[in-house]
Amino acid sequence: MSLPSSIQNLFTDSYEGVPAARLRSSSETKNLEVALRMHNKSFQTKINKSKKHGRVFVVMLLETHSGA
Repeated sequence: MSLPSSIQNLFTDSYEGVPAARLRSSSETKNLEVALRMHNKSFQTKINKSKKHGRVFVVMLLETHSGA
């Protein structure tokens, strides 16, 4: 099952070589995690903290290929 374009468009960055979405709020992150679970996608979430940028939630999409 492929992701809807509204979700796929969030993954514009890369983190450790995998597509990643960077979000600023925990509620947006939770909503994205729920949507990914509904579509049976593997993901990992990491929280980066820095003085310059504050708290950033990084959601990495681990399953990048479609099982054919």
